[in-house]
Amino acid sequence: MIRIVVRAAVFSTILSATPVGAHHTPLPADMGEIQATWLWGLYTVPASITVDNSPYWYSYLHTEVDRINNPAWTEVAGKHIRPGAKAPAVLLLHGCAGLARGPDALRVFLMRQGYAIFEPDSFARPGRSCNRTTLFKRTEELAYALEMIRQLSWVDRERIALIGVSQGGAAVAQWGEPGFSAHIILADNCGGEKPAAPGDTPVLVIVGEKDVLSRGVNCDIRSHSGRSSLVIIPEAGHEVTDVPETLTFISEFLNQP
Repeated sequence: MIRIVVRAAVFSTILSATPVGAHHTPLPADMGEIQATWLWGLYTVPASITVDNSPYWYSYLHTEVDRINNPAWTEVAGKHIRPGAKAPAVLLLHGCAGLARGPDALRVFLMRQGYAIFEPDSFARPGRSCNRTTLFKRTEELAYALEMIRQLSWVDRERIALIGVSQGGAAVAQWGEPGFSAHIILADNCGGEKPAAPGDTPVLVIVGEKDVLSRGVNCDIRSHSGRSSLVIIPEAGHEVTDVPETLTFISEFLNQP
């Protein structure tokens, strides 16, 4: 295990884990809940694989029930991608604050690193609440999204990373199936256990020293790949993605040989 402690230049604040409300009640008759989280997500295609060398963001408004699958966003995206081009990908799971629709720092950072980013919207599920008893829903969404991502010809299937923030990080910590080149857990203490990632999958855990929501750092990564790391940000709270050093650690981790 590599244990790293850094001095952050900017300290984040601790935010409440108050859940946001579900977006749809009910869903269209022909749409399942897990499918809805994929269709109403936010997706980023990096400039490195597009015809005009510009990045593209895809996200349907939650009022556009009739448009959401007619056509699906993947069909629209395909028209902007150069033939034969491929990009590494990130499946990014949001926390209890919901899916950020603006210029989220982590999203922009990963896009500039050349990653296609897939962010399902867990709150597209009617009646969705946010606590550890609902983690099985996040892993359902994770499995479905991975299946969808692997069907896209423009994704490098050998370089799909899994990243989760807060409750999304808890879902990543519980995911033990193969299929990802790396696991990154942000602002979660792994439920006081070791991450369930396969032993040959490198794991990066980043938590704030003063994150009361994580209730201490208990992620045991000693049995994982030697490229795994545990990072504790001194004085930082729950929002570790607001700390610039966090993005540096993520970049170094994803680009290590």
